[in-house]
Amino acid sequence: MTQEPPQDPDCAQPLGMVLDRMVLDHMVLDHMSDLVAMLDTEGRRLYNSPSYGALFGDQDIVGTDSFRDIHPEDRERVRQVFRDTVASGVGRRTQYRFLLADGSIRHIESQGDVIKDAAGKVTRVVVVARDITERKEFERALLEKNLQLRATVRELEQRNRENVALGKLGDMMQMCKTAEESRGVLAQFIGQLFPETSGNLYLRNFSNDLLEAVASWGKAGPAGDPVIGKEDCWALRRGQLHVVEDAGSKLVCQHLIVPPLGPCLCAPIMGLGEVLGMLHVQLDAADAKLPDGIYQRRLESQQVWALAVTEHIALALANQRLRETLRAQAVRDSLTGLYNRRYMEQALEREVLRATRNGRAVGVIMLDLDHFKSFNDTRGHEAGDALLRTLGDYLLSHVRAEDIACRYGGEEFVIILPEASPEMSRYRAEELWKGVQALHVNYHGELLRGVTASFGVASFPQHGATMADLLRAADAAMYAAKRQGRDRVEFAQHR
Repeated sequence: MTQEPPQDPDCAQPLGMVLDRMVLDHMVLDHMSDLVAMLDTEGRRLYNSPSYGALFGDQDIVGTDSFRDIHPEDRERVRQVFRDTVASGVGRRTQYRFLLADGSIRHIESQGDVIKDAAGKVTRVVVVARDITERKEFERALLEKNLQLRATVRELEQRNRENVALGKLGDMMQMCKTAEESRGVLAQFIGQLFPETSGNLYLRNFSNDLLEAVASWGKAGPAGDPVIGKEDCWALRRGQLHVVEDAGSKLVCQHLIVPPLGPCLCAPIMGLGEVLGMLHVQLDAADAKLPDGIYQRRLESQQVWALAVTEHIALALANQRLRETLRAQAVRDSLTGLYNRRYMEQALEREVLRATRNGRAVGVIMLDLDHFKSFNDTRGHEAGDALLRTLGDYLLSHVRAEDIACRYGGEEFVIILPEASPEMSRYRAEELWKGVQALHVNYHGELLRGVTASFGVASFPQHGATMADLLRAADAAMYAAKRQGRDRVEFAQHR
């Protein structure tokens, strides 16, 4: 009678068959390139295939904790996967990093399978692992390429939108008649030109030589001082683009009330050989965390775009200033700075039509300097010009913003008073008359006194229904003042 071979209590098959299979398995495992390990239920190594030597050298790692060489950031996650495998009897695939003794890191992908005893209890875990470091490097490089491609596509799409907005801005700026209109257009469009950023746009106030914020956008919009001087900005001092990549840098401009959110730049707006304004742009703090290549390209792209925008704005502002100058030369008297006769006639006709529609009044004051010819003959034409300039300055500074002060010709002047009642027109004429009496003309250091003028006042519709009628009425009243002794105010007679 043949005796049965002894049974391994942990195995459901005869021990002889198990031993034969293990010998065969070891022969196979010893020649596999994959990493193969048998672990007990605590995770200790019972067997390691020779391929482990490529990672850990010739050291004997049998009996060691299989989790000790796993990267600390991955270790607990892998340990939990192992526990779940032992508890459920179902192996799982997972990825992690090995931290080797020399500090290098290898990426590993493993699949765990269990060995059970006759009762179905897990007694061993076999782990088949593969070094996927090269694959991970390839995936990382591919991901970076994809990110760069997406960034390029996104940049092209964004630049297309920005170019469309820049074109609209240019069209609108060409239509602006005043600096105030230009500021309003820039405030409307500037944020569209720099999406996903923050910043401020400053324009120069030529009356006080300061720069005023005309537009703010994004999170950093309120972070800039609303009024700055040229010394407050490195870009304005240097006359060129100023870039700050580190928000903690000592080269951050003084016009920032709080530190920038991220990398920032300032670009001066230069035109006609002088400073017209300044553009400040801040990138988001998250931009600095982009991969180096993408971050540097985004920063460089913003610099190029900022320069393009400032050049566009500078050209538009310079052209607008030139148009304003030409327009002023066309409608203003070169000696006094007042509007000329041609502009006065157009303005009065417009105000009469507006008053007709609205049922309002319009006042007209006409004044003529007394004895001006005698003044010229006695003092000379230069003194006469000085007198006319002084009177022009006085009228400009003593009329309402809506009033229109004009030089009618020679020593005659006209002031149009929109929506002024007859009583208000008379009152304003008397105030101006008193002011002219007090004028002192500074001529080469000598004060010339005793200037007087005769005033005539007319009102629409009381003294005329048309521009010509009103001017004739005011002129007649002025000559009535002359006939009655000069240096007085006369009101026009009823029609």
